Amino acid sequence: MTPGAQRIIAALDTADPHQALRWGRALRGRVGAVKIGLELVHAAGPSILARIREESGHRVFYDSKFADIPNTVAAAARQAALYGVWMFNVHALCGRRVME
Repeated sequence: MTPGAQRIIAALDTADPHQALRWGRALRGRVGAVKIGLELVHAAGPSILARIREESGHRVFYDSKFADIPNTVAAAARQAALYGVWMFNVHALCGRRVME
């Protein structure tokens, strides 16, 4: 993989887990990570995060947009970590304590 490709995160924006897995496999060695959003996680369940990571070999950015009170965001982050998520996002509008 070229150094430039390592910086690319490809969006697997679909509700179809089979399509997302096909895209993930097709992108192997071509991008640094894949982004999985709420649409796919709600359609296929959170285990799709680990499945795509395992079957494609990609790091997974979970585009979760966590936005809640600090304890709830922390608990959700721990659950995402159980699936091997490399990165997730948190809304800054929730305040500094949420982002810590």
